[in-house]
Amino acid sequence: MYTLGIETSCDETSCAVLKNYRVISNVTISSLKEHAKYGGVIPEIATRLHLKNIDKVLNCALKEAKVSLKQINLIAATHSPGLIGALVVGLNFAEALALSLRKPFIGVNHLHAHIFAPFLNNAHPIEFPFLGLVVSGGHTEIYYVEDFTRIRLVGKTRDDACGEVFDKVAKTYGLGYPGGPHIDRLFKASCKNDFSFKCGKIGFDFSFSGIKTALVYKKLELEKQKKLTRKTVVSLLSSFQEEVLETIVAATCEAASKFKVRKIVCGGGVIANRSLRRKLTSKISADLRVLMPPLEYTTDNGAIVAGLGFYLYNRKGKESPLSLEARANQ
Repeated sequence: MYTLGIETSCDETSCAVLKNYRVISNVTISSLKEHAKYGGVIPEIATRLHLKNIDKVLNCALKEAKVSLKQINLIAATHSPGLIGALVVGLNFAEALALSLRKPFIGVNHLHAHIFAPFLNNAHPIEFPFLGLVVSGGHTEIYYVEDFTRIRLVGKTRDDACGEVFDKVAKTYGLGYPGGPHIDRLFKASCKNDFSFKCGKIGFDFSFSGIKTALVYKKLELEKQKKLTRKTVVSLLSSFQEEVLETIVAATCEAASKFKVRKIVCGGGVIANRSLRRKLTSKISADLRVLMPPLEYTTDNGAIVAGLGFYLYNRKGKESPLSLEARANQ
């Protein structure tokens, strides 16, 4: 069975074709360069570029997969959450395709799709229950997953998401956008405890705005004292990253213990962070498995949308009406 997945929730225009759970094409055009000069994603620019690129991306995905539109059996698209204008482009495109081709259509929550990423290509068997961890530019959330139709939010950020706070801190220190990869490249394990910072944590919820503010004021203080050297910046940002990632991993492991699950399934753009992957991998034991997707499936992409869409349609008999509307929030 061939599933076409369409993802336009933020700044990536992506289409993928799956044969059951096997990815046979996954084509993405990012508008990141257009947003970088502004230090963040501009919704109007993202929407305009989705409109410009979506036909091209679809044709490339079909060509790479060596299938025609007539061979597609199911169309899946992100309908929430995300930038509303961006979502509307992909969702309307998918619904129009489904109507014209007379194919079933299903709308997908792309955060849940991130949790599905480690199961693509049948890399791991789909077994429940497990804890889902999504860490991205707009979301930092922990879910208790009994099935992909029964997902309960148990922890989330109360202000900035992890990726968002990385972007803001990186901008303060003149590193450019997106900030996460810059900070990850600068990170030195030998400097991770040079400065003491703390993240807010309430139960399994996070708060990162405080540590962001602390980094801003520390920079101003050191500049005033003429002590802000390159070495000091590396120490500051290494200590910052260490605290943020350690807080996320600790809370996730605590939640796994509370809910008595033996598996943590991870997804989202920040899961590409090398230090975070090492920290999560270090938690693997006889009693706890940690599943992470390959780097190519960490960012927003059509493959994860198609994968979850196929699961919901094939295993759960789910289908969405062509009147399904985009939702900015979950």
